[in-house]
Amino acid sequence: MFLPRLGKLGRLVLVVNLGFLVWVLLCLTFLPYDSPSVLWIRFVASKATALLRPPPSAAHWLAREPKYKINFDTDVGFILKTGYGTQERVLVQLDALGLTVDAEANRNTMNTLVIGDFKAEIQHNDHTVVIHDVIDHPLMRELTLAGQGNHERVIKYKKMTDAVAQGKHDEAQEAVKSFGWELDALKFIPGLVMAYERMPNKKWYILIDDDTYLVQGSLQAMLDRLDSSKPEYLGNAVGAFTGRFAHGGSAVILSQAAMALLFKENKQIIPEAYVASLNETWGDKLLATTFQKVGVYLDERYNSFFNGERPQLARIMADRLCSPIISFHGLAKPQKMAEVGTKFSHVRGLMTWGHLWKLYSQPDMASFAEHPIRKDYDHVGKPDEKVMTIRATETAEKCMESCNKHHKTCLAWTWDSTKKECYISPWVVIGEVSPGKFTGLNHIRIDQIGRRCAS
Repeated sequence: MFLPRLGKLGRLVLVVNLGFLVWVLLCLTFLPYDSPSVLWIRFVASKATALLRPPPSAAHWLAREPKYKINFDTDVGFILKTGYGTQERVLVQLDALGLTVDAEANRNTMNTLVIGDFKAEIQHNDHTVVIHDVIDHPLMRELTLAGQGNHERVIKYKKMTDAVAQGKHDEAQEAVKSFGWELDALKFIPGLVMAYERMPNKKWYILIDDDTYLVQGSLQAMLDRLDSSKPEYLGNAVGAFTGRFAHGGSAVILSQAAMALLFKENKQIIPEAYVASLNETWGDKLLATTFQKVGVYLDERYNSFFNGERPQLARIMADRLCSPIISFHGLAKPQKMAEVGTKFSHVRGLMTWGHLWKLYSQPDMASFAEHPIRKDYDHVGKPDEKVMTIRATETAEKCMESCNKHHKTCLAWTWDSTKKECYISPWVVIGEVSPGKFTGLNHIRIDQIGRRCAS
């Protein structure tokens, strides 16, 4: 076989590439699972493979055989995370999701656990809903053993629970307004410990906030096609490569194999995580870094299935239009949760991001060809660094022209008549009534993308 002769530059490139490959193999073989080098290699590899994969679509997903069909009542453990300051959301969320908490259930029939930073019992549909204080035990015991019983965060927790025990509701509410987010970081690991102890035989464990809603048809379609005997950690990826984690509000999903690997086979790691929770800002990040220690990493192939906004503000991007959607977040007001529960109770089977448009009775795309400007509405939502802001734009027509000039990236535009600013967005939101704003869509591009959803 003929091999081309390499010049000095070619040999140098070859040596560098071989050296890099050897370094990667050595890192993956000998370094700890949570080594920064290992995490960097995995992050780069994930991003590289993502560039080679086509955007996920419901059609492609459903074409996969559902080899692992699950039953929500027996195979899935739901963990609802609440707090003293938000407890009024729990019963509405249970109704919206169609879940029942039965205090008398055993480990074979139990499928829903409510965890928090206080103890309570609430009657709901002839059942007793127990809110378990997962900070009290065993976390407090382990912190005391580690000499952290007087840590500032522990003192704050005791201050709040003392107020609750003494019936000082207003004082407890003021406390959680001040430092409730700190207590939230303490709940994640002990909450999952309790879930695994009480529901040890579930195939899947789903941790959600009390303002999160799940589209169960989409959730079922996904879990029916994933093997729970393999370590899986799924969610909406955020954070740097050293602590890449699933955003808690968008839902966190863990397989039986992942849970067993940490909470059964490597329980010695848990006390270390408890101590780390005293200084960690984000409990969902701590969850990720703890699982990293046993070689369980966030699988970013399913990022687009998860969403951290409520339906009207969910950012429908070009690469997500055809993708299944599983979760909504930010339904802090019980009324909003109830409305979403009612709206989605009629949805059967898998739902895509694109389906949101019709579900919320938005105008047909073709109508934007005849009436391209929509008054007192906003299809961009809250601008960020990905939104192009054009100041000193005098009319809605000028803003629309700017979107047309950037037709390859613009999906929606909004003109603020009070600020004279134009917003060019790479996504579309269902939107809400917004007096003084004018908005429109790049309906031609959206229609082109939509036509590919079924292919």
